[in-house]
Amino acid sequence: MKYPIFDSIIKNIENEITKRGIVPSKFKVWKESTIQATGLELTLDIQGHSSGVKEITINFDWDSFREAKLAHQMKGMKKHPLVKRKDLIDSKVALTLDIETAWHFDEEQITRLETAGDADARIRYASEWMKALNNEISLLTPLEKSINRWHIEVDGDKHGKFLSAMSLLTYQQYALHDITELGEIHAKVTGKLQAILSRSLRILELAGRTRPEAA
Repeated sequence: MKYPIFDSIIKNIENEITKRGIVPSKFKVWKESTIQATGLELTLDIQGHSSGVKEITINFDWDSFREAKLAHQMKGMKKHPLVKRKDLIDSKVALTLDIETAWHFDEEQITRLETAGDADARIRYASEWMKALNNEISLLTPLEKSINRWHIEVDGDKHGKFLSAMSLLTYQQYALHDITELGEIHAKVTGKLQAILSRSLRILELAGRTRPEAA
């Protein structure tokens, strides 16, 4: 399956991060033929940052249904390979660009905490951190059609329980129903990418500020 519009979006994103001097640790385009889907995984390694976050991942998700729908409504797409696929164009899949941003925290910083015999000390530390960060994030201007949630995994050792994974996730959907030209979608994606990068820096600042003092 070919995705010329999404390939163009990927190239635009690559150009934008290059202009900003951003060097991702991963820039991976994936395709899954069984579900007619594709996407871009962008990873920024910030290991050792004072925020306690070790990396940020930004995932852009796409599929053949959106590709066909967008090609159908855009100008100059008569030669697009999916522009005549009525089965794809008439599907009920929403014409949106889905973006997931994740801030992955360094779990080792919590695992290494002194517990002083308190089996729940590390879980309590992480819970206080997540609650404080949630409170700060709630005061920010909300992103367009976004959903926030935490992903955590709990493990244990001789000192008690701890989080072996701790990530803050934001899901966003950007409507593309008004797009008729390639330049328009490039401008839209560039604007959304800028907003995501700006917010990512703000989240890092808040994560560092809300980090509890070690017991």
